[in-house]
Amino acid sequence: MKNNFNTVHYLIALLKAYGINNIVSSPGMQNSFFNATVQDDTDFRCFSIIDERSAAYVATGLAFEENKPVVVACTGATAARNYMSALTEAYYRKIPIVAITFFNPTSNKFNLAPQYTDRSVSQNDIKYISIELPLISTPEDVIKCNTFVNAALTQAFYQNKPVHINCPADLNFENLRQDLPKDYWKTDYYTEDFEDVCKELENKDFAIFIGSHNKFSDEEERAISDFAESWNIPVFCDHTSQYHGKNKIHTSHAFYMVRNLAQKPKLIIDIGNISGDYTYGAIFKDAEVWRVSIDGSYLGRSSRPLTKIFAITEKMFFSKLINKQYNNSNYYTKIKNSIEKIKYPELPLSTAYVCQSLAKYIPNNSSLHLAILNSLRNMNFFNLHSSISVNCNVGGFGIDGAVSTLVGQSVANPNKKCFGVIGDLAFFYDMNALGIRHIRNNLRIIVINNNKGMEFRIGKELENILHDDIDILIAAGGHNKGGAKGWAEACGFEYLCANTKENFNNQINAFCNENFSKPVLFEIFTNTKDEQDAINSICDFNKNKIEETLIKSYKAIIR
Repeated sequence: MKNNFNTVHYLIALLKAYGINNIVSSPGMQNSFFNATVQDDTDFRCFSIIDERSAAYVATGLAFEENKPVVVACTGATAARNYMSALTEAYYRKIPIVAITFFNPTSNKFNLAPQYTDRSVSQNDIKYISIELPLISTPEDVIKCNTFVNAALTQAFYQNKPVHINCPADLNFENLRQDLPKDYWKTDYYTEDFEDVCKELENKDFAIFIGSHNKFSDEEERAISDFAESWNIPVFCDHTSQYHGKNKIHTSHAFYMVRNLAQKPKLIIDIGNISGDYTYGAIFKDAEVWRVSIDGSYLGRSSRPLTKIFAITEKMFFSKLINKQYNNSNYYTKIKNSIEKIKYPELPLSTAYVCQSLAKYIPNNSSLHLAILNSLRNMNFFNLHSSISVNCNVGGFGIDGAVSTLVGQSVANPNKKCFGVIGDLAFFYDMNALGIRHIRNNLRIIVINNNKGMEFRIGKELENILHDDIDILIAAGGHNKGGAKGWAEACGFEYLCANTKENFNNQINAFCNENFSKPVLFEIFTNTKDEQDAINSICDFNKNKIEETLIKSYKAIIR
């Protein structure tokens, strides 16, 4: 029989994979496909309880006695409302109940459908996580379903927490009696005794990936560095990773070298938080992912299978898994030489050129804040000295706050030069921060003024269709035509400006290294064509197109 797997099939397959076999179910139509499937499967032990309130308490008693998760399942309408008392009990006692509610996917709160109840919100103290599964129609839906179910079941199975799964019903009973799908993954969870996973790394092209990260201690960085060296693997990261140890390769550089399937890592050990370098999606494309995070939360990247979570410190993980006996694949050596040969052509005055020059002149032991997207992306093409710490607001990832965050860093470190690279829209959005009385002469701001949000003019998907019409609303061109001079001087800043490469080159060293008595704002005026030519020169020079770098990698991340 042909397999036509639906969401319920994947949910049941993962329950089996985790060994969650006790099911307390109430009668109903929306959960009928689920009930019909599990009642015929000898791997499950099923109990029929008509009253949902009682069913949930029966599940609580079962879970307590057997010390493992129990499923409680019901139909639509008000059935799930009756779970609340028992789930409250389970929440405060950390009893692992997997509450699965089913709904008609054609119903919503706007169509007066019978038996519809809104489950998008619920009390905080009845579950630790609540997910709604997609109705499967594409391969991307399969990935999302796997990810969501694993996120819930790891909490129930490994941390003894009640969870809620809202599942779309499938009433196509022609697909009922068939084998379950095989294209799922189960996430293993480790808090101790994980050293045996070393065997899975032998002769494998794998890598470490570090997203944005708080500053490492010397011991933490040494553990990562020694691990990477012992396995001869790369550490992929951008400037916001704060990593300055061995085998470091910028994700923006790695993107060009791992385009070919043979050079992509087969496994990635992932640490850190959100990365603002969208090119990392290409690096993750074919990889299995292990996640190291002390809180044990289920957080993957780029929709890749998260097959292991290590709920331990990064220092402990990397220290214990240093390679002492296994063969390695020399993955770092394979790609290092090619990456080190990357050179960029002569660039016009642009964000990329400013970042290239700043990387050359910024003094050691400085702090650098980058506004999101264009400023961050361009600085990631260039190396900085290991003593320079880099920050970027990639958590909320919004236009607001770059100047204010930089000011906060500068007042926290009055004896350290604090630099910022910020586009004009982000600067003028947040310029009130320049007027506060705490600012000192250690603050150095570069404002790249191209009179618009240049981020929206460098991707060809929009540019090829709308051209200058992008500036009307999307890129918000034409604002603040007078520039920042008046505002900067009114706030007591030394003001510098440049609109040619020669003028910029004559001032960048002084901006970075002279001792000014005031804080300094350096405004560089660029234009759309030069910005586009610069980023395309970098990408085309390395045999890649800008839309592949920005658009396809971005889609891989959010898919």
